[in-house]
Amino acid sequence: MKKIYYILSLALATGFMASCSNDLNGTDELLPNDKTELPEFNDTRAFPEDDGAKALSGQPAEKLYNILLGSDSAFSRRMARYDRISNFQYEEIKEFTDTLVKGRTTDAQKYRVIYNWVRTNVKYGNASNEPYDVFCNKMAICQGYANLLNLMLYTQGIPVINVNGYVNSGGFYGHAWNYVYFSNQWWLSDPTNSIEYKAAELDKYKEMFIPLSADGNFLENDQYAYNYTGEKLNLNSVNVADDAFVVPFSVTLTNGEKYQISSFNPTTDLPANVKEIYIGKNIISLGQDGTYGLREHAPSIEAAHVDPANTTLCSYEGVVYESWNDAPLYVPNAMKVVYLKPTTNGIVGKNFLYNLNNVEEVYIPEGTTALENWAVENCPNLKVAYLPLATEYTEQSFVGVHPDFKVVRMDMTGIKDVIAD
Repeated sequence: MKKIYYILSLALATGFMASCSNDLNGTDELLPNDKTELPEFNDTRAFPEDDGAKALSGQPAEKLYNILLGSDSAFSRRMARYDRISNFQYEEIKEFTDTLVKGRTTDAQKYRVIYNWVRTNVKYGNASNEPYDVFCNKMAICQGYANLLNLMLYTQGIPVINVNGYVNSGGFYGHAWNYVYFSNQWWLSDPTNSIEYKAAELDKYKEMFIPLSADGNFLENDQYAYNYTGEKLNLNSVNVADDAFVVPFSVTLTNGEKYQISSFNPTTDLPANVKEIYIGKNIISLGQDGTYGLREHAPSIEAAHVDPANTTLCSYEGVVYESWNDAPLYVPNAMKVVYLKPTTNGIVGKNFLYNLNNVEEVYIPEGTTALENWAVENCPNLKVAYLPLATEYTEQSFVGVHPDFKVVRMDMTGIKDVIAD
């Protein structure tokens, strides 16, 4: 027979609101035993101030060009893609390229010879896109063309970056190409299709080439690094930060132009001391297509707060949501207790919460009618889920949880029925 214990509940009436709230409610814990300890967070809402910086605007090609125009071309002299190439392979390509450009004295002359060699000698076909393989086999798709051109130019110290996105050619197709700096300006260079433009001549190509991301950080300092990804100016790396980290509102480029940062998707670990992050109204993306860097590179974050003025993202009890989506976008990795906000239709769908190693308790809000199968999946330390009395669920609603996992039923009168096996 199941045992039912009656104990006082949390004061939840103010906790489960239908809209996103940016305050951690700090409700009093009235449980006489097994008290849940919630982390204490900084009460100051230190969201970044709007400093008047302009947002990147226009089509993606215009956005990237403005970043390139405002950056030191030296950033593109770093070898971005080729960590796996051996010294022997690199030296072989460099020796060949040195011979190829012999007698040419300017970057423009060297570029022209290298570009013509790649576009005329490499044939289009499915093969490895690693630059050394393309160099040897002389076959690749667009990525391989761009990779080899990039590396050969790199051997000559010519600034070059790889770009990935779409090309509009009777339809939108995934594509890779290059931007190259010589003759005191940037050039769009597509060796696959033998297409070149001065990057400044945007009207000639901005509807044809749609760059989504570019290799390398266009600006780095002791504290931060920035790149272009998802068509946005992205804060890519944080080296030094306070425990409560306020994501900056803008960045000033080398040419003095100041632009809003619109994405926070790091590819390196945040400092271990950072426990909270404060996201301003400027941030509209934490990553795209499942590549959310905070999930992988922010192991110590316990709560994330979003400025109420943000119209794209919002937060509820330290969890980030897209304003149009009921499912959490980002649950901080170190968060142990998760309070879900109410859903529009009363359903907690499949994979609402998943791959959260540290979560121990989940609170399902009043008004939730049902949990679908696999609503919570692969949360190995989840021990308790608190559900309203009327919420329906199945044995498959919680999959991959702690062996001692249990469901605790509660109503809004202040009484909880604890169902124990």
